[in-house]
Amino acid sequence: MSDGIARLLKSVVNVSDLDEGLRFWSAVSGLEPNYVDPTGRFAGLGQHLVDGEPSSLILLQLVPEGQGATGSGTHLDFSVDDVELAVEQIVAVGGSCQRPPGLYPDGDPFLEWAVMCDPFGNEFCIIRSPL
Repeated sequence: MSDGIARLLKSVVNVSDLDEGLRFWSAVSGLEPNYVDPTGRFAGLGQHLVDGEPSSLILLQLVPEGQGATGSGTHLDFSVDDVELAVEQIVAVGGSCQRPPGLYPDGDPFLEWAVMCDPFGNEFCIIRSPL
């Protein structure tokens, strides 16, 4: 197996209620809640190491009630060393860039990311952290 452009970081599930999402996905997966981000937009379940750093196995992403999930409501996050280079490489193998590289959050960023699509329109994120 050859080296890939990126390393699988986590699966992300859109929810409109983080507490209910944590309850449900913990019951389904058997994974313990391990993280709620300071903005209240994300919560994690389970943990593994990616490049020696802890990462949640499942990340719940808060979306507004009634907005609905984009696509299937789930997507994969991948870790990369260089977001702009990874965007170019993914486009070169048939993907497309839906959201160009940027920082999150705006005020005090702790990661750089971009939203990509595979050739079939499935979204996934590429992420570099920490900055």
